[in-house]
Amino acid sequence: MCPTPVRVLTVLAMGVCVAASSGSSPPAFVAFGNATTLEISGAETHGATATLRIEVLPGNGPAAHIHTREDETYIVTRGRFRFAHGKQIVDATPGTVLYLPRNQAHQWLNVGPTPGELILTVAPAGLEQFFLQAGRRHLARPKDQSEIIRLAAEYGIRYVQPLIAQRAKP
Repeated sequence: MCPTPVRVLTVLAMGVCVAASSGSSPPAFVAFGNATTLEISGAETHGATATLRIEVLPGNGPAAHIHTREDETYIVTRGRFRFAHGKQIVDATPGTVLYLPRNQAHQWLNVGPTPGELILTVAPAGLEQFFLQAGRRHLARPKDQSEIIRLAAEYGIRYVQPLIAQRAKP
């Protein structure tokens, strides 16, 4: 069990434990309009995984896309989301866990009336750098779409036809 309330990064015999902090805090930034916190970086897991906490405004979510380098696992902690994976649609509420493998089209959207929260773990790590770069550059859709497409390609991401309505009504 991880100690609280101090944030510590403890290398355990079988892994890493990061606990809440009163003294240090993980990097927080805004990427694509979502308040994002890099909870555990690839550097902390020797490239195995990275975990982000993402607060998503109503109606927000990425365009449909395919990752070629990593698998994603999402945990819905707050709000209502719609996930599309290929032709499958999942309406997800708190406690829902979704695994989205690489090389398959997917998309998600906050369909609730309030901000929602997702915990995203990517394996292997690396995708967190895409979000950090987008945040540093203050990239936003649709105005920076061509730059987003170029940056995404550097991280093995390509955009595809929409799987769900991008701006669903809450």
